[in-house]
Amino acid sequence: MSNALPLVSICIPTYNVVGTVREMLESIVAQTYQNLAIHISDNASTDGTVEAINSVVDGRIKIYHNSENIGGEGNFTRCIELAEGQYTAIFHADDLYNPDIVARQVAYLESKPHICAVFTAANTIDENGKLLSEIGNPPFCKSGENAIYDFSNLLKTMLLQRNFLVCPSVMVRTQTYKQIIKQWGNSSFKSASDIDTWLRLASSAPIAVINEPLMSYRISELQFSDRIRKRTSRADFFLVMDDYLARPEVMKILSKQDFQHYGWLLRHENVACAFNLVVNRESSKAKELLQGLICWDSLSAAASTHLGFKTLAGGILLKMMIFLGVSKKSHEIVNKIKKIVSG
Repeated sequence: MSNALPLVSICIPTYNVVGTVREMLESIVAQTYQNLAIHISDNASTDGTVEAINSVVDGRIKIYHNSENIGGEGNFTRCIELAEGQYTAIFHADDLYNPDIVARQVAYLESKPHICAVFTAANTIDENGKLLSEIGNPPFCKSGENAIYDFSNLLKTMLLQRNFLVCPSVMVRTQTYKQIIKQWGNSSFKSASDIDTWLRLASSAPIAVINEPLMSYRISELQFSDRIRKRTSRADFFLVMDDYLARPEVMKILSKQDFQHYGWLLRHENVACAFNLVVNRESSKAKELLQGLICWDSLSAAASTHLGFKTLAGGILLKMMIFLGVSKKSHEIVNKIKKIVSG
């Protein structure tokens, strides 16, 4: 019966993930959708990752060893090269997948041949698997309502709401990966190469989001993404946005309001970085980033979006705390407010 179903490649880039890779693999082999080719590209791990992978016995699993570390982008590109079958998902080695995620995504793509890729929402979990929150809900969508974006709508939504797509949830038509994407991201975009990949996908055909949490995204202090959350300078997301906004063909589809929205995001970024600077006891630098926070444009953003309101309210609170003096105790309060503002 499985041979009558489309073959799906689950490609997993790994590097030093001995603590999570076995549990992740178990969630893959337990999928209700069984016609899978599971390709693991190990990036010269040194911590027992390969042994942990080998402990999961399943004939569909194949592991490919990079003789040297080829970097994250290189390993994702290697996954695209390994992909076979009709659909491909590049899943992450520290996350967990609901038993029906593959079946749901295949059914969606089968029913909508004009869609080139489908994402899902996700629950976030901590290092121990404890449920934290839900992410990846498409902006302006009602609960349970799926969303479809072409390039223009996706870029405009990102300019207003930041990146909302959950990277390790995506399933793409294999032909699209191999013929359109070919190479993961762009090295000049650093950690935001995935955002460039989503925009390139949407340039070829619409993408979709199943508005249900069909996976668990792990939040850990050991992850590179945790260092991004603690940044004190602009996120790499803006490298991608600046590049696209400079393209003449993109300029034609954007309005003055879109550029205003981008300004709102930049203000939010300054506030988020200012919180991290205060946590690092660099209040003078934080004050510089908060200059000009209170203005008509900031009030307009606060009245228009939840993110704009959090930016203004959080920024004002931080300015007050800096003025009054941030003590050791109040650093805990700053951290709590930061999580609310950045979320």
